[in-house]
Amino acid sequence: MLRLVAGAVTALVMADTVGTTLTMPTLSRDPVVRAVPLSELNLLTTANLATIAALLVSGGRLADLIGRRIVLAVGAAAFAVGALLVTFSPFWPVLLAGRLVQGAGSALMLPAALGLLLGQCDERRRPGAVALWGAATGVGGLVMHAAGGFFLDAYGWRLLYLPLGLTAIALLLLVKVLPTAQLHRHRAPDLVGTLSLITATAALVLVVTYGARWGWTSLIALITTMTMISAGGLALARSRRHPAGAIDVELWRSPEVRWGAFISLLYGVMAFALLNLVPMALGEQGLSTGRIGLTLAPLSAAVTLASPLVAPLVRRVGLLPTVYVGAFLSGTGFLLLIVVPVTSGPGLATLILLGVGFGLVSTTATITGTLDTGTEGYAAAVGTLTTARILGGAIGSAAAAAYLTDLPKPAALAYHDVIAGGIAVSVLLGTCALIRAVRQRRPTVPGQHAALQAEVERLRAALRRQQVRLRTIARTAEDELTALSDPRRTRPPAPDPVAPPEGTA
Repeated sequence: MLRLVAGAVTALVMADTVGTTLTMPTLSRDPVVRAVPLSELNLLTTANLATIAALLVSGGRLADLIGRRIVLAVGAAAFAVGALLVTFSPFWPVLLAGRLVQGAGSALMLPAALGLLLGQCDERRRPGAVALWGAATGVGGLVMHAAGGFFLDAYGWRLLYLPLGLTAIALLLLVKVLPTAQLHRHRAPDLVGTLSLITATAALVLVVTYGARWGWTSLIALITTMTMISAGGLALARSRRHPAGAIDVELWRSPEVRWGAFISLLYGVMAFALLNLVPMALGEQGLSTGRIGLTLAPLSAAVTLASPLVAPLVRRVGLLPTVYVGAFLSGTGFLLLIVVPVTSGPGLATLILLGVGFGLVSTTATITGTLDTGTEGYAAAVGTLTTARILGGAIGSAAAAAYLTDLPKPAALAYHDVIAGGIAVSVLLGTCALIRAVRQRRPTVPGQHAALQAEVERLRAALRRQQVRLRTIARTAEDELTALSDPRRTRPPAPDPVAPPEGTA
């Protein structure tokens, strides 16, 4: 049941994200949205994205501090309320508020659900649990791509959120049967630091998304940037002193967490840019929303199939080679997208190749970021990694949209240039993985390897001596038991259990 709920939460949030990319070309058909200026329509995506990014880290910290099951239930309820507001609201402000509430629910559900699952797994089974989480991401995208477009064409984009809200209600009912994780921290969270972190993250997403449109030197851009810097500095300063700060400072001291966040950031840049770019390109070619979703379904299916392969692959070759393979496949897929049409047979194979690369990179990032995390910090680590992914998605989507709309060049050439950006990000990720692998294999201090080998030999010799002592004690015990069962037999003299027999060292 815990695996089912954790996987369903991830699939639900991914389906909501993919559904938003499919609805953008059809918003003008809605009478409520028709009166809204075109420049404000992007708020449906941006408001949701900014809320998720702003609350993910705080949601993970709250889950670790006050209980993951409680935070999961609150998140599911908020997501359901937001989805129902989007479905039935007759006013634009209420509809936009629904997307905000949905984002808050997603930010609370994601780290709490995976943290609850990882808390019930030992270290050996943790990569498999993370692989399940990654496969569920692909399932959510697959369902929305395969059926969401046709549902949207038949019933409109508003009703697309109704099944999402009903699914969240079902998850809320199932939370009651989940196991309760033991709380490791009983301190009250830092409210001021949490609000500061939320403000800083939201300001960062807004600057990344709207900076080019506002003008990087405009007053609103400068105010938003200063807000981000000051609020982030306040949250960091308070977290260094507060016992339950909004930022887990100890978590960020782990190099594995930093490396996992970096992978997640680059993955978000690649994946979100592609998910926003391809529907726009296919829409310009006259394809219906249902056909666009069906075209992208192989991408999500490949993510679903590749994610469970990560755990055995990591055990066989290691984390860094897996990251490199994922980056190589992603870069190859982006390269092929330049030369083959997406709707062709080779385009189908290209999307599958991209999906495999995405599945390897995203799942390995989560495994890496939670590798050195204690049981008490799983939700915070997941929130941190997902925030990095969302920020990367905001950067990739905003950069692609700005390039496509602001530069006076043919659309086909602009699309190819954006795809080339995906190739560059893949090459950067693969290069960083190679450099990190070389550094890990090279001794950091001259003579360190020899010293470690000498220490291992000393330990091995001590264990051999201990093994001999234990065998001597076992033989002595057997002789004593024999003498007790047969009093007529003479007990042999007991050898010294400390000094090993001659010639056995």
